[in-house]
Amino acid sequence: MKQNLLRFSVVFLFVTLSLQYACRETSSNGIPSYIKIEKISLSTSHGQGTASHKITDAWVYIGNDFIGAFELPATFPLLKTGLQEVTILPGIKINGIAATRAPYPFFNPLTVNVNLVAGGVTSINNLATTYKSKTVFAWMENFESGVLSIDTTINSQTSIRRINTASLIFNLPGEQNYFSATSNFWGNTKLFECASVQRYALPRNDVPVFFEMNYRTNNSITVGVFAHTSQQVSQKSVLVLNPTETWNKIYINLTPTIQMTPGAIGYKVFLGVLRDANVDTAKVYFDNLKLLYLN
Repeated sequence: MKQNLLRFSVVFLFVTLSLQYACRETSSNGIPSYIKIEKISLSTSHGQGTASHKITDAWVYIGNDFIGAFELPATFPLLKTGLQEVTILPGIKINGIAATRAPYPFFNPLTVNVNLVAGGVTSINNLATTYKSKTVFAWMENFESGVLSIDTTINSQTSIRRINTASLIFNLPGEQNYFSATSNFWGNTKLFECASVQRYALPRNDVPVFFEMNYRTNNSITVGVFAHTSQQVSQKSVLVLNPTETWNKIYINLTPTIQMTPGAIGYKVFLGVLRDANVDTAKVYFDNLKLLYLN
């Protein structure tokens, strides 16, 4: 079962993240042991970009037994004691939607050995996952270089700018984040649209393809792809992001869209902002763009 979950399909996994599953494992005659997991962090290496993440859940196995999926931080009971091998799959909200939680297919599972004691709480600390070695980073843009790999399209009525104002840029402690990108517009300007300069060949056959981004906006943002064939270019919207006052991290599943364009020879990722009717000045900020798939 663990292997089936690790293979990940484009079918979303709907779960209720609570202690109900684990509690059903506890009978009235048994004394449960408890596992406590506060958080899971991400560690990146050279060429993998920021370690910014939004790991919200832990999918837990003991041996080959699936214990449950738990929103972090979590403390959950189980009727097991003694030395146990615990495997934890870092989970996310696909497309930022709570009903589509799943293990992120690009993160390595974490395995630890713990000694469970009836009535006791065992804390599993210092959990840090990494990207799988088969992860291909097709495109990354962190705006630290003056030469950008993203630009406005012919539809855009305004430009994209790099900024280094400390109060506005994305910043992760411990990383050298000096620049982010923005587009602010008002008045008769209604539309901002930008896309990756290059187009990228992306795999099909249900191979996971995702787009990661940090963003902050007072206006909705549409994310999607331009699918290029030998004869035409079609624009495919994938997700609309809602306004957020603080920086957010999103994992956008491009897999279904890629599967539905079998004739495409390459794709460009785009961001589009049509100024909302109730917004006088659209203020859009974004950083740490990653287009990735499994090889």
